[in-house]
Amino acid sequence: MFHKITDLEGISANHARTLEKAEITTTEHLLTKAHEPKARGRLAVQTGIGEKYLNRWVAMADLMRIRGVSHQYGVLLMAVGVESTHKLLTMNPKELVRLMEEHKRATKLASSAPKLADVEQWLTEVRTPGFAQGN
Repeated sequence: MFHKITDLEGISANHARTLEKAEITTTEHLLTKAHEPKARGRLAVQTGIGEKYLNRWVAMADLMRIRGVSHQYGVLLMAVGVESTHKLLTMNPKELVRLMEEHKRATKLASSAPKLADVEQWLTEVRTPGFAQGN
């Protein structure tokens, strides 16, 4: 599932215009053009956008490919150390839910944490043949 580039946290209107000049208007474009670290380095030089930002946006775009992983859940996943679909596959679903609920409480976030069934569905989707090629 792909989104407009402006759906990613931290992409200002100025960043969006700069990325558009580089032909990046969706998360799919971003993942295609900046999935590998060397490619992000080239994109950083081309656009003048720092690699730190590009790294975060690519991580968020990767997680948001999963059905049901909204911007809010993507931020929550990254806050507990899950910065890629590959990292998600290494997590125990119950432990991940516990970590997200704990983080939500500690930071007093108003949004709800995902349920165990949600996380299990995410893992099922990521394990599906063909997911790595994009959905």
